[in-house]
Amino acid sequence: MLRNTEISELRPEMIEVVRRAQHLVHSYLAGLAFIAKDTARDPAFTSNHLLSYLSQDILQSAMAVMTLTTEGVLNVVRRELRFLIEASIKICYVQQRSYSSTIEEKLQLYDKVFQSQRISIKNNLDLPLLSEGIREEFYEEVGRLYGATSKYVHLSPDQIVESIALAQAGITSGMEGPSEVEKLNLLAERVLAASLVLLFHSVPSWVAGDWLVDRNGSTIDWHFVQSKFIADLDQQFDYKHERQDRLAEIQAHRAVGIRF
Repeated sequence: MLRNTEISELRPEMIEVVRRAQHLVHSYLAGLAFIAKDTARDPAFTSNHLLSYLSQDILQSAMAVMTLTTEGVLNVVRRELRFLIEASIKICYVQQRSYSSTIEEKLQLYDKVFQSQRISIKNNLDLPLLSEGIREEFYEEVGRLYGATSKYVHLSPDQIVESIALAQAGITSGMEGPSEVEKLNLLAERVLAASLVLLFHSVPSWVAGDWLVDRNGSTIDWHFVQSKFIADLDQQFDYKHERQDRLAEIQAHRAVGIRF
């Protein structure tokens, strides 16, 4: 029976980048769990929100990203990332257009959306939690991420060329260097941030505020507030009473913390 590789069993140069991958996933899952739990305060959550069931599929893909990165199965990680961005787009789109309908009704009404591999529906999403000036950039980011991860879902020339280059360099699965894993981490970081933005837009707006704004008004200490899109989303809650006495400090801290 196969078992998962422990961090302590990795080559020394791989430990830091794999720990980073694990941190990304744990941070993502913390946000996902809160979104589902906070939205579930609505008694109708289990009957009308796709996340009431699909959060488990999203969790599995996120866990696969962490486990497969540890094992060095990097192309499969890219396929899981593609699922995460696609699922987040579809959940957001369907919930925005038919929030109160039952899940059974959603499956009938949006059957073609669920079955399609095209994500042009992203351009029809409502993104009120993002500033108007950054929305177009987010649409473009989602398109780039979907394109980058889609190259690995089906056999493609790009994938073949990459496989040849790795083979010629003597690199096989599980023997990648830290640079290959860190490159994947940078992609995963952006995909997970985009997924969170989309999921926050699939639920009532107060869910994002409940998560991002700490009791003392500060922005929560969370990896993804380093995303310019999450940071922009956070500023939408600067109106909150608990932020007013320290608003300039909170805004300055948020601005210097943006990293990707």
